[in-house]
Amino acid sequence: MSANSSTHDFSGPFRFCFIAGAVEGASGVVLGALASHLPDRMFAIPNGRAVLHSGVDILMWHAIALCALSLGARFLTLRLARLACLTMLAGTLLFCVSVTLFALFDLKIGTLSVARIAPYGGTLLILAWLLAALSGLRRRSA
Repeated sequence: MSANSSTHDFSGPFRFCFIAGAVEGASGVVLGALASHLPDRMFAIPNGRAVLHSGVDILMWHAIALCALSLGARFLTLRLARLACLTMLAGTLLFCVSVTLFALFDLKIGTLSVARIAPYGGTLLILAWLLAALSGLRRRSA
């Protein structure tokens, strides 16, 4: 067993995803504070506070997961772990940004609500978790 078989260079996509996860965590704290402290009139939809809290929950859990997956990638099949990290990042951004914009601004793209983007982000998050599981099931090559 070589010295490099149990470690990997923490650079490139894993470093980027770890940093992105940490920034997501900070953003989640800010959005959580807004969701808790903004007056009701600041939300663009009637249940905006609850919608924003849901987005914050997803953001915070996936920020933690993205950091953990990035740091633990050396124990997994690297190619699949890399794909899981990038998919999780994309899914989190699509879901949480669209939910936040919907709750605070009821933003529309043409005649369509930006909230219609959230299910695509959610689907990517499901796929990311499955990729993470698969990266742990497959034997890591040295």
